Amino acid sequence: MRIGRFDFNPGLWPTLVTLAVLSLLLGLGSWQLERAAWKQALIDTEKETASQSAQPLLDVIEAGGLLDFRPVLARGRYDLARQLLVDNRIHQGRAGYHVLTPLRLEGHGAVVLVNRGWLPMGRTRADLPPVPGPDVVIAIGGTIARLPEKIFRLDAAEERITGWPHVIQHVDFAGIEQRLGYAVLPVVVQLANGDPHGFTRDWKPVYGISPDKHRAYAMQWFTLALVLLLIYAGVNTKRIGNRTQD
Repeated sequence: MRIGRFDFNPGLWPTLVTLAVLSLLLGLGSWQLERAAWKQALIDTEKETASQSAQPLLDVIEAGGLLDFRPVLARGRYDLARQLLVDNRIHQGRAGYHVLTPLRLEGHGAVVLVNRGWLPMGRTRADLPPVPGPDVVIAIGGTIARLPEKIFRLDAAEERITGWPHVIQHVDFAGIEQRLGYAVLPVVVQLANGDPHGFTRDWKPVYGISPDKHRAYAMQWFTLALVLLLIYAGVNTKRIGNRTQD
């Protein structure tokens, strides 16, 4: 194909390969934009939900709808004899545990797991930290936590299954009920920062890659697509005047 003083004459296989790679690059860029939009919507929802006034936990669950990030209130008594330590929790570069304490709700048979915060790991895995708490009926406030979709888990053999507290690798409600010997509500309440009966708490939503980072990745893929097209055009285009005459 002649364009002015230039002749564009691509081969079949280079064209097919270029189209295949171009489709891949554009697809990756579009996927990153979709992830950015989804992540931004999640952040906006979290902010809107977290700004609502706190309601009794059971009322929120019975009402249904979005539970993640909801501020809630509860009243009951901690089961201090059966506490759980979620392993591999990092705080400021230090390894430790999140303390999950069952709370028996007053006036109900229901039990909810309360994440009372982070404690550092001992010198060895056998050296578990003490997990004290009030042995009276108390009122707590907190936020329903969104559990991670993907779970990093070590071998079950590394979980402490004798004596209390038990060390677990992730929040598996069926497995936890088996350990505790009674049913629990399928939510975890992160204890409010101001509660005096918790440990280190710095609750922040975990979103992974930010929307801006997703957009930056999208721009990189689209830039590579443009570079590919420029290379394809440059390699397959020649000036007519440069051809030798027979």
